[in-house]
Amino acid sequence: MGGGFMHDTSILDKFNYSRTSASGMYAISMATDFRPYYALWRLFPNEQPLFVRTLAVTFQAAIERAMMMLQNCNVRLVCSDNSEFEACYGRTDDIISFGKYRGKRLAEIYYVEPSYILWLANKFKPETDRFDKLIYLARLFSVVHFEITVHKNRISSVSNYVGEKGEKLKGLCLKVINVRRQVDTYKADYYVDQNILAADLDGNRFVFLVKASGRSLSPNELSCHSRVVEKGEELHILSAKVMSHYENRGVRYTRLGYVKLQK
Repeated sequence: MGGGFMHDTSILDKFNYSRTSASGMYAISMATDFRPYYALWRLFPNEQPLFVRTLAVTFQAAIERAMMMLQNCNVRLVCSDNSEFEACYGRTDDIISFGKYRGKRLAEIYYVEPSYILWLANKFKPETDRFDKLIYLARLFSVVHFEITVHKNRISSVSNYVGEKGEKLKGLCLKVINVRRQVDTYKADYYVDQNILAADLDGNRFVFLVKASGRSLSPNELSCHSRVVEKGEELHILSAKVMSHYENRGVRYTRLGYVKLQK
């Protein structure tokens, strides 16, 4: 993905946190001299790319519009050279041959009347199989419709267990979701640990402790020797051991121990 375009797509790294590519991706195709616009596509596994809509004639406007459309979606967004999609522009199996939208493509219809596409996908019952491909493509569009219109918790909906119990993991890059301070009750003095909830780029959730580096003066503050972990911070874990897996309210968590952070 992403061959020869020269745009700065670093904004996508932040957007794609907690999003997954398990069921494919969305892609922004680059503008060319012959097609002077950026477009949005849905890439399903083992399927021809599905054209969703044009976006804009500038990259900045296109990526902003795509992220706005996909704000409720937990599928990753990438950029790709337009050559990957060139063969798809000439397809004819997505053209309606009947009714009020006769001669129109599914993407054109979805743009003005999504409910018609949903009718094709779920209620249209032709007497022959000549429309099977059209119905199939309409059902792919219905997936797109669900992904971009129904609000979902991005992280919890894609979280999976990582590693096996006792396995040593290395080189994890995690984004901190929440930090809760807690006193180590096994020690007589105030040793305040930090209980971390974090997620990787695929949305998998991890919990672990950052142990206190020294004694605190009160149970509500960290030791001056402890590293302060902030919500939203990126943590680089050099190594950690998988202690257990557990599930809470449908969300899967991997509990880590012996965590060694990069300084």
